[in-house]
Order: sequence, then C-alpha cells, then structure tokens
Amino acid sequence: MLLLAFVAVVVSAGKSWALPEDRQQPMHIESDSASRDDRSGITIYVGSVRIDQGTMHIEADKVTVYMTAGNKQVERIVCNGKPATYQQKPKPDAEIAKAHAEVIEYQVAKDFIVLTGAAHLEQGGSTLEGELVTYDIAKDLMQARGSESNRRIRMVIPPQQPAAATPTPPAPTPAH
Repeated sequence: MLLLAFVAVVVSAGKSWALPEDRQQPMHIESDSASRDDRSGITIYVGSVRIDQGTMHIEADKVTVYMTAGNKQVERIVCNGKPATYQQKPKPDAEIAKAHAEVIEYQVAKDFIVLTGAAHLEQGGSTLEGELVTYDIAKDLMQARGSESNRRIRMVIPPQQPAAATPTPPAPTPAH
C-alpha cells in the first residue's frame, strides 16, 4: 500500500521534469526503509534511496515527499545526501541534465528546483556551481549564490561548436 501511494505521488509530480515517455514508464524505488504518515501526508524513504523512471534517476540518503491537504497532490519532494544526485533528459532534443547537492528540493506547484549545499547543475557541457542554485523550470531561469565564506559562484559555458560544413560540389566542367 505504501509503495502504491508513493508511486502515484511521484508519477503525478514528475510531469514537469520528465520526458512524456518517462511518465509512461514504471517507477522503481529502492531504500532500506520507508514510512508513510497518512495524517500529515508525509512519506519518507531512508537508506541508499534509488528512484528510476525512464530517463530519471535519483540517488539520496533520504527522500521525503510532502502531500497537500487531503493527500491529493505532491507539494514538494526533498532529497538529502552527501550528495543527493538527480539526472534526467528534460526534452527529446536536449542533453541529460545532471544535478547534485546536499539537499535537492522540488517544489511541484511552482515547478521550481532548489539545490542547497555544494550545489552543481550541468547540461550540455555548461555547469553552474554555488552554495545555492535555483532553477525555475517554467521560466527556464537559473540563479546561483555563493556561501557565507565564499560569495562566489562558478559557471562554465563551453564554446559554440561550428556548424558542420557541407562540402561544396565541384564546379561542372564546360562541355567542348
């Protein structure tokens, strides 16, 4: 029962993060233990948590799922680890997005991801690192902030690859 409740929760939550095909795939969840409090709407998975669904892969020490009142929809998902990791192919023509941080929080209604603690986000050779990285999925907007001791962030933008040159066909030879 606990597993079925969580599968329904995460399947409905993953609509923004996932390729359409990912949502149609079965979700596989592994952990050392799990508990669900129907009253509070909180499900907690602890111990080497692995979640796979299509191209999505999450690894964390602990994953907590918070439901809205009445346990109707997922409000947020929080992954804790040293680090917690997430990867998924967001669109058919996009490269896999990879993230890791001590805490990865997905705010479902806002379509917003917060990476906290040695946060790192990369896709297509570009990377963004800081103590805090936020990603507004709907607006395709990322922001980063350094730590109290080191207020700097780090970003790497790879050079643009030149378009593949198409060979020019040889000029026709004049007929004699």
